[in-house]
Amino acid sequence: MDRGSAVFLGQYERTVDDKSRLAVPPELRSNLSAGAVLTRSFDSCLCIYPATKWEALAQAVDDLPEVRYEARVLARSLFGGAVPCDFDRQGRVVIPGFLREHAGIHGDVVMAGVCSHVEIWAKDAWLAERQKFDGEGQSLAEILLISGT
Repeated sequence: MDRGSAVFLGQYERTVDDKSRLAVPPELRSNLSAGAVLTRSFDSCLCIYPATKWEALAQAVDDLPEVRYEARVLARSLFGGAVPCDFDRQGRVVIPGFLREHAGIHGDVVMAGVCSHVEIWAKDAWLAERQKFDGEGQSLAEILLISGT
């Protein structure tokens, strides 16, 4: 990660309103002022990437050989599920239906800073993910430390 890159921290509980709008906390929004992209994650959540991180990710995917089936599937999922993240004056973003469906978002959500981006989880899915991590966290940390990654 570049030293000049934004780092997203914290956990915030919010509610998606009946117009599919989500109020993004100022602590997260301040690092997204130069533009952002909302997309589905590989997990059952959504991600907001700052424009610079999104461009680097897009370039990495674009550099994959198109003859590889996996590269095409990845590109379809990532780019086909992405929309510009436009904030209104109150700092809200509209989450399209297909993205809400992907993440199972129907009301309460948790927004989590994940270093280079923000994840948006349905609250019940977040709690299940946290419970799973609490059970596996030690072994995951050991694997990462042993592998040097």
